[in-house]
Amino acid sequence: MTIGKVRHGRGAARIVVDARTLRGDPGGVASYTEALIEHLPAVLPEVPIVLLRHPLNPRALSRAPNVTEWILGGKPNSPWTYFRMGSWLNARLSRDDLFHAPYRILPRGLKAKSAITIHDVMQIVCPELVFPNPVTRAVVQPFWSTAIRNAIRQADRILAVSQHSADDTLRVDPSCGPRLRVTLNGKSPSLRPMAKADAEHLSASIVPLGRRFFLVVGGGYPNKNHVTAVSAFAKAFPFSEDICLLVIQRRRTLPKELRRLLRRLRFDSRIQVRRDVRNDELVALYNRAEALVFPSLYEGFGLPVLEAMACGCPVICSNVTSLPEVAGKAALFVEPKDEEAIAEAIRRIVEDDNLRQSLAQKGVQRAALFDWRKTVVETVLVYREIASWLPNIKLAL
Repeated sequence: MTIGKVRHGRGAARIVVDARTLRGDPGGVASYTEALIEHLPAVLPEVPIVLLRHPLNPRALSRAPNVTEWILGGKPNSPWTYFRMGSWLNARLSRDDLFHAPYRILPRGLKAKSAITIHDVMQIVCPELVFPNPVTRAVVQPFWSTAIRNAIRQADRILAVSQHSADDTLRVDPSCGPRLRVTLNGKSPSLRPMAKADAEHLSASIVPLGRRFFLVVGGGYPNKNHVTAVSAFAKAFPFSEDICLLVIQRRRTLPKELRRLLRRLRFDSRIQVRRDVRNDELVALYNRAEALVFPSLYEGFGLPVLEAMACGCPVICSNVTSLPEVAGKAALFVEPKDEEAIAEAIRRIVEDDNLRQSLAQKGVQRAALFDWRKTVVETVLVYREIASWLPNIKLAL
């Protein structure tokens, strides 16, 4: 099934983007894929683009005149994608077409030109942070290791979202260096400082007006280290009722370790967990929060840090993996396993107005360096290295 305003001739080479990850779940891969869909048709208006859309996503992904959509089930990180999708694509694509897999797994045996995006390689370098259950890890991790290694080996070009992710990719396969490029993530223009009244209006139903609060944002997976963030907050303010913690947990179920901690702390009135926050509400919450607390153990990029900085929200984050690369000098860095150091950083934000204001200003300036359109333009320049039929473009915003 196809949806689109233009049908191109059989001889026209195409860019095909696997956008099946867009099924309503937020996250870094989804944000990256949405940016490709938004900017790629405008950057290459004369080039036919095909988007693979999951049937659970009922709405068209793009109305651009050079975009066609193919409906295809399955997850982009599934065994079907790895073992069977190559044959499906080979029956529809020519060797001149370019297939982009934004989710680190590439269909085996694909004949078209190919690019993959590496957000991280946690499944290989620290699988315990992805699969904390040893039994699950023993069953599932071998597939991920094989599929990711094959994608790195097979892809004509590899796009890493940070230098850290590029370095880890080289650790996995030192021979991939000549095909590896860094194209940093960007941010949405909607992430910006807001007028106080507007931010309060949008978020008052989540956090009452006048209430001071810290934010924890992320998917809730073990690498996010949310348990330590909550414990550090409790240690920073064991008795104060004036400051609360809002955990925006982008998972359908709360991790059992966090559930146990919340029961033990009995901080029901001061620690709130939400999973149903809209994007505009999240922007408002960033604008109102005392700071984002992000003591992640491992990140390929760390979009919440960039989101918070763009909104003028001070950031407390880990001093490991990609986070120093993203935050620069605009964050308060901590050791992610040092609960006392994180608690002290939280207290400093509350007690030192000058520090809080300085971090907010530096964050906005730092975030201005990241732009999704720039990411897509740099991606197209990488495409041209393997698809000479693409028009020449300039890196201009």
